[in-house]
Amino acid sequence: MAYDLVTGDTGSILQVTCKDNDTSTAINLTGSTVKARWEDATGAVVTKTMTVTTAASGIAQYQFLTGEIIAPKMKIEIEITDSGSKVVSNLALIELLVREQLG
Repeated sequence: MAYDLVTGDTGSILQVTCKDNDTSTAINLTGSTVKARWEDATGAVVTKTMTVTTAASGIAQYQFLTGEIIAPKMKIEIEITDSGSKVVSNLALIELLVREQLG
């Protein structure tokens, strides 16, 4: 079984390329805010602002902090707020398999 993340890691980065569902072309993120949302261990929704790394190519990333990676699976929603305050979210959640850290 292939895992995407390991609990306890703080160097893991979620990188996404935001694309238009109809055309599959990258969404230009210039002037946009990109957020990632998932549920923590208690079921509360966590919202974190991602860093736009290549705006014209629609690429954003988030580096997980201590305690944010939850086994056995994380489902992540991406939300884009453009410069005109219009909000769009991904239709399919990003699903990541997570294994527990040894020890």
